[in-house]
Amino acid sequence: MPFYLCRSSGLIAVSALLALTATKVPAGAQTAGPSSDQSTTKPSLPTIHVEGAAPRKPKAAKRAPAGAAQPQSASAASTQPSQPAANVSMGSLSTAAAALPAGSTVLDAQKISISPIASYGDIFRSLPGFEVANYGQGGIAYGLAMRGYTNAEHGRDIAYYIDGVPVNDISSIHTPNYADLNILMPETVQQIEVVRGPFDVECGDSNLGGCIIVSTKKSEPFASIGGDGGSYGTGRAVATYSSQGGTYEPFLVEQGYHTDGYRDNSWINNYNSFDKVSTQLGDGTLSIRGQAYGTWFGAPSYINRDAVASGALSPRAAVDPTDGGNKQYENLTANYVAGPDDQNFTAMVFTNHDVFNRFADFGTASGQRWQQDERSTVGGRVRKVWTTETGDDTGWQVLVGTSWRTDFIKAFQAPTTGRIINGPDAENMGNTETDIGPYAQLQFKPVPWLKLTGAARYDQFFYNVTDLLTPSNSTNIYPGIWSPKAGVTLIPVKWWDFYVNYGQGFRSIDAATELLGNPTIQPFKIESEEVGTHIAIDRLVFHADVYTTHSKNEAFQAAPGLPETFLGAANREGFDLDARYHVFRDAQNDVSLYANYGQVVARLLNAAPSYYVPNVPFYTANIGIDFNVAMRNAERLSGSAFISFVGHQNMTQDGALTASPYQLVTGRVNYSWPNGWTVFTEADWYPGSILSEFAFNLTGPVVGASSSDIYTAPVPRFTLLGGFTYRIPTAGVALAANDQTPMVHK
Repeated sequence: MPFYLCRSSGLIAVSALLALTATKVPAGAQTAGPSSDQSTTKPSLPTIHVEGAAPRKPKAAKRAPAGAAQPQSASAASTQPSQPAANVSMGSLSTAAAALPAGSTVLDAQKISISPIASYGDIFRSLPGFEVANYGQGGIAYGLAMRGYTNAEHGRDIAYYIDGVPVNDISSIHTPNYADLNILMPETVQQIEVVRGPFDVECGDSNLGGCIIVSTKKSEPFASIGGDGGSYGTGRAVATYSSQGGTYEPFLVEQGYHTDGYRDNSWINNYNSFDKVSTQLGDGTLSIRGQAYGTWFGAPSYINRDAVASGALSPRAAVDPTDGGNKQYENLTANYVAGPDDQNFTAMVFTNHDVFNRFADFGTASGQRWQQDERSTVGGRVRKVWTTETGDDTGWQVLVGTSWRTDFIKAFQAPTTGRIINGPDAENMGNTETDIGPYAQLQFKPVPWLKLTGAARYDQFFYNVTDLLTPSNSTNIYPGIWSPKAGVTLIPVKWWDFYVNYGQGFRSIDAATELLGNPTIQPFKIESEEVGTHIAIDRLVFHADVYTTHSKNEAFQAAPGLPETFLGAANREGFDLDARYHVFRDAQNDVSLYANYGQVVARLLNAAPSYYVPNVPFYTANIGIDFNVAMRNAERLSGSAFISFVGHQNMTQDGALTASPYQLVTGRVNYSWPNGWTVFTEADWYPGSILSEFAFNLTGPVVGASSSDIYTAPVPRFTLLGGFTYRIPTAGVALAANDQTPMVHK
């Protein structure tokens, strides 16, 4: 019997047990819908959201104000992403992530404000089934992974969107579908939706392990200044300006950042300017934003794990003092939304320009090399939603849309010494690549206890590739790919959802590492099935799912810029468990405990002696606490703390060499005054191994490698940060007692 079917019988038994237990809950306790962890509270209390808890756009008549902490102006409430309504669940007819028959998690601005975040990867560390590998190589993308995909590929197997703009760099010379979220500032984020698995039809290319959808803030009724600093010469200054209620609502965020870094030659300098303005246009709201980001960094590269473990080499040692690079990124985006939620029309257009240079010596005989990826991207998206309720909690919803992007890419690679070219070009190519992806989704609820979901998208690609080194490799190809989705949701009682689903996902062909010389290659497709349940009873929220994913041809790249190899068919079998319990919650206070556990085996099929996909932890787990409580004189104490446990991971395909398990203890405490001041401190501590967050087989064969072939990026044992924020009302607004949301005078 397949792994996921064996596990599903256990899930049904657990769900039945909880259902029996729930019959003892006092009348009135079962008021929350199965996708919300909220009970009835006054709006002044900040809330913390978990599994499937927040909609992308819940129905207007049932929505809560953006921020859900204090009243806002009418214009802000009408366009900002809302907080979860108690009746938005997997059984709802909604475009919300919570309504998908899939495991999902939503983070709102308040959750992010109390979380320890030293860099963008920390936003996701505590989420169920998520694994984060900080390579420690300056301003490059992290290794984010879900659902058994490798942490060694710069997050390429997750699809990322910021206000609808795709983040993944298709056909990147660095690694296929490279995904750099260093451009993201926590102060700009209104909401982050995470969907695990390829089950969201609006997410196209790279939607293998799942999808991350970021919505930025429209406006705030205050300006602010802030700064922080701490270990290893780290300092950050940030200023914001915004106001509400006028014809035009601005939201401006400016950042400067520097760190010396833990390891030698690991310094980073960057600036980040995010500027957005919104206004009413006809029956809708138009938001136009521009962003300019630049970073310069050193990179210590990767060092031999055995040498560090034996004491022969310092964990802070760098390979080449000239390693590093820079990136300049500019974006202009326009978003338009018209009509009520779940009936609306949305449209967006964008253009990006991005230049990325990296000089890297991986400590091997090949020495340093220079990679340059320069691209201009244009694209857009349109979508329309129709929702009809026929009474008695039945009805249907239709969603149709299409996305488009065109990338104009120049890629170059050459060997260097001290950033000076010392040999013939290794790669020099141009590529124009277009993806047009129409999609549609139908949700049908014939009876109150059953919802059927069906969706599909078709992506048509157009490649025009010019190889300047070997012109005969130049090619034009036009592959296309379908990615259908389907799910069934059962709602036996109001507080319990049970679902099964099926979805296909894909990654586009990479022109730099896969297409040249192989013009018959097709996009990489996966198929995934999932069985899950979601329960919300008063203060307790519980989610469990079991999944299996099949890939016909696994692609593996030992290091960025090296050729890809194809490992044949692979299976991923795993499960996720997630629970949250509100120990204490009233109109002014919320203290909750949470725990999650994810386990997965990523196995190669019919490829013996290759058995495993490398760099996939066997398990990830988190145990934590979130709190926001009233203190004396309208002051507030808030924050969070958690312990992450990451299991061993295979470094080779035969499983003979592994990276040991490791733990991370991290936490943050904020103290806020009603006059606008907030101070905070946060700390990270690795009590065990500092060599396992990222280690990989750099120099050895995939089967039969020795321990000396494993290289690592050591992390600091302990880091400490602290800082302040001062918020200044800009439009007749007084700051609320919890400094995170202002209170509008009435």
